[in-house]
Amino acid sequence: MRILRKIVSICVPIAVYITLWQLLSMLVGSRLLLLPSPLDTLLSMKEIVCSASGWRSIGMTILRILSGYLFGCAIGVSFAVLTAHFRVFDWLLKPLRSLIKTTPITSFALILLVSVASGMVPVIVAMIVVVPMIWQTTEEAIKNRSIQLSEMAQIYLTPWKKLCYVSLPQILPTFFASASTALGFAWKAVITAEILALPKFGIGRQMQFHKIHVEIPELFAWTLLVILLSVLLENVIRILLKKAGQRYD
Repeated sequence: MRILRKIVSICVPIAVYITLWQLLSMLVGSRLLLLPSPLDTLLSMKEIVCSASGWRSIGMTILRILSGYLFGCAIGVSFAVLTAHFRVFDWLLKPLRSLIKTTPITSFALILLVSVASGMVPVIVAMIVVVPMIWQTTEEAIKNRSIQLSEMAQIYLTPWKKLCYVSLPQILPTFFASASTALGFAWKAVITAEILALPKFGIGRQMQFHKIHVEIPELFAWTLLVILLSVLLENVIRILLKKAGQRYD
């Protein structure tokens, strides 16, 4: 009964939105030029997933997202450890974090285009977006650790056991939550950077191509694919992080 209720709670809103989409498409009139119908979009999506070039573009985009995301997480954690434990690094690096957070993604992409290969621009932009999110939340988690537990562990445990059994259980739940959120921002950053940088293969390049040629069903199809792939990848990462973090709950 619970499974049926969950299925209904997911399917009914989707059905409502698809119905509204269809009605709006019929209301607009020249649907292929302004708002393609759900069927037109699905047919275009079928063409994409049945083509080798479509899968090549999807694969390259996912590779760029995961590369930028993982590098961003690693750098963010490294900076968090430095700024949480050493005041000089906190003083030197905190303005950098504020600068990264306030600078638009498009600015980074356009600046990088001058000196970096177009295929690397989305990777670096994703990394730049992820770093401050992981950095800030992880630094706060490190600073908010229980002082009493740390002092007790200092007496009775070796440094390695203190890290594994005292420090990490307090830090990792916060890190996992921010890492899950950061993946969604990495998706947006990579697609935006691909639209601007136009690498040889990528979803963003395909979207820009169909926009220029006013191929609206194909543009909607790629957009829908981005949404579906983003949800799928985020859920996979969330499950992996949840399993990794169960021992620290």
